Amino acid sequence: MSFALLALGAIGLVAAQASETPKLTAECVDTIIFFARGNDAHYHDGRTTPFLDATCAKIVAEGNTCDYIDIQFDVTLGGPWCAQVSEGSTNGISQITAYQAQCPCTHIVIGGYSEGANVVGDTLAGGGCSDFTTGIDPTSAAGQAIAAAVVWGDPRHAADQSYNVLDGSSLQAAGRDAESLARLQAYASVLRNYCAAGDPICAGGDNVTQHLNYFDLYTDDAATWVVGKVDAAAALCDATSSSVASAGATTASSAAGPVAANSTSNAVSIATSIGATQSAIATPSGANASSIATVYL
Repeated sequence: MSFALLALGAIGLVAAQASETPKLTAECVDTIIFFARGNDAHYHDGRTTPFLDATCAKIVAEGNTCDYIDIQFDVTLGGPWCAQVSEGSTNGISQITAYQAQCPCTHIVIGGYSEGANVVGDTLAGGGCSDFTTGIDPTSAAGQAIAAAVVWGDPRHAADQSYNVLDGSSLQAAGRDAESLARLQAYASVLRNYCAAGDPICAGGDNVTQHLNYFDLYTDDAATWVVGKVDAAAALCDATSSSVASAGATTASSAAGPVAANSTSNAVSIATSIGATQSAIATPSGANASSIATVYL
């Protein structure tokens, strides 16, 4: 078992305002935030909630509407890392694709912390545990709707990338495979990856506190950056066709779109309903899956 996973197991996550039940629905709004939680954390937990609140508050202050949806996946402590991340990235792709199809005028923001950061990276670029998907195609409608993506303490943090910030920018623990890293470059202009040098999860450091305090130190910085990206993003619809005024609720986990597969042996089946998801995901195989299993399990 690696130091990184041991560190994750030792990290206590704040549960204030937390929920065991994911929030899977939202109306069509100006900006929707999809968020992936950390290992052993509740949905909408007290550690990451300030980022959601701060970002939406800034958007609302500009006279626009904002909401969030949880990316649904298991984060049981000591559970199979690859299966959990693969479930999260597969659901992330389908949830985002389904929401965008119903709310084509909404700008999308994606965020993730710790294990959830791994999920976000694989949702955008595939690779790693989810070697059967290439992530959301940046040229697709869903890909073009992504105005910003931000992660903290990413186990797959890759050194020396243009979107890295903080003093861990030139460091990495596990890193990311070359193919998915190349695909992630398509999102470089809308991506920000927070990694502190002492963080054992993203940088291979030995200071667990630096993995825990991102939201204490950088919530406003991240929220301000996200809102700037949303404000700079091109309008997705003209005023007459905007779906933002729609009052109909959107179920982000239903009517899931197809997920690209690298091989027929990695078939993915997802059956979701509000408040519950049943996912049958093939066990990742190949070098990428073996590598992360060695690093984290």
